[in-house]
Amino acid sequence: MKAKELLMTILKPINIPLTRLLLRRHYSGSKTLSDTKQAKRVLVLAPHMDDETIGPGGAIRLHANEGADVHCVFVTDGSNSVSELSKEDLMTLRMQEMEQVQDILGINRIHYLGLPDGKVTSNGEAKDKFYEQINSLQPDIIYCPSFIDAHPDHTETAQILADVLKENDMPDITIRLYEINCPIPPDYINCVMDISATLPEKEQAISEFSSQAIAFDGFLELNRLKTNLTNADIQSAEIFFEPSISTFIQHCDNLEIYKDLFPSLFKQANRTDTLLWAIYKNLKRKRELYAQSLQTVRSLNDDSSNLSER
Repeated sequence: MKAKELLMTILKPINIPLTRLLLRRHYSGSKTLSDTKQAKRVLVLAPHMDDETIGPGGAIRLHANEGADVHCVFVTDGSNSVSELSKEDLMTLRMQEMEQVQDILGINRIHYLGLPDGKVTSNGEAKDKFYEQINSLQPDIIYCPSFIDAHPDHTETAQILADVLKENDMPDITIRLYEINCPIPPDYINCVMDISATLPEKEQAISEFSSQAIAFDGFLELNRLKTNLTNADIQSAEIFFEPSISTFIQHCDNLEIYKDLFPSLFKQANRTDTLLWAIYKNLKRKRELYAQSLQTVRSLNDDSSNLSER
């Protein structure tokens, strides 16, 4: 056992209760629960195979339970994950895993864009592929990773969507930005969904990702801790930042000059043992980035009205 792992094991009886105590305070609030909006068509943009489950997995199953036509678009080929397998074998295994997850979460169709893992950028090819998916499905809701994230592919996925919406006359679509490995500050969470009923499916889906070397327990722990954002009696929650389209575009455009700093500024929130570090590392800077990106947006007041009191 490595020294780091040994230290975390020794400290676990103290660290875990302290983590839960501090993060319950961090996520303390009285926000109103949001729902599925009875969406008929739902598009999930996932940079990698597993992001759709980590972020909005419970929400996806809620939409599926209501009979929505749910499509999931995987942006990259998933070949750059940490694994002892060859890239070709890893890609094959990840697609096999997704066949199981598709059934578990109730996803109707899966689309693979095949962009190179770790090298996603908002260029003509990527924008054309995004536009084709959006124009074909005409979704009522798009779930997309948040722009502020420690993984460049996650950030670029949001950037591509923003550019497509900016450059095309798209229908009125609800945009919900989901967390993957960079938690959204509570001040900017304006959509809290109760996934208590679909948590078992989310947990089952996560168990299918045997190809992944990373831990997933921190993501599920955050789903439990975020129930403290509302006074409702719920057991698990997924949260989103839901901006208007104009706010989303301006949010991404204002932050573009800073995006190369994100991987060094922020830490992945995948392990319960290190959640405090992941949440509080440069939290002040993260809040400043959100505030700076939104302060010049004309529609900010409309979005802020949806932000419940903490």
